[in-house]
Amino acid sequence: MYFKCFVTLILMVLTMSVGHCQEQSKEDLDFAVIDSFLTDLDDPSFRADVILSKHILIEQTDTDEGYDYLEASINEIRLNLQSKQLDQIEAIPFHKLPKKETRDIDPEGKSTSDMYFLFYKGRQMLALYLKNDKIASFTLVSKGNNLAHFVTY
Repeated sequence: MYFKCFVTLILMVLTMSVGHCQEQSKEDLDFAVIDSFLTDLDDPSFRADVILSKHILIEQTDTDEGYDYLEASINEIRLNLQSKQLDQIEAIPFHKLPKKETRDIDPEGKSTSDMYFLFYKGRQMLALYLKNDKIASFTLVSKGNNLAHFVTY
């Protein structure tokens, strides 16, 4: 009887450990996507259109104006990064932020485990939503009622 309980307990601990490793692996992959995006943004030899095609998941944008807007946005983020040291930018997952930092964000059914907030020296500088190993949104906008949401492209 005790042996059976002990075996059950061990199996439960191992199952939880494997689950934790899988979650850690997903987060590590997401951090790698974010790091690659920031590294390419920091390299002036990468054109904005190349960064868009390599890093941004574009499913709904199909007009020249839409692409021009996204390129301008990439250039704006790039400009903001120029005065920062990449190794001091911290990506924090949605679920690890204090409630006061996330209470005004409406995930709109999107997985919060794919949402990251980039901080530089304690100040938020960018919010990212990842999907399919790409950035599905770097735009967090107000939608009314004091809530914000991620706009996907």
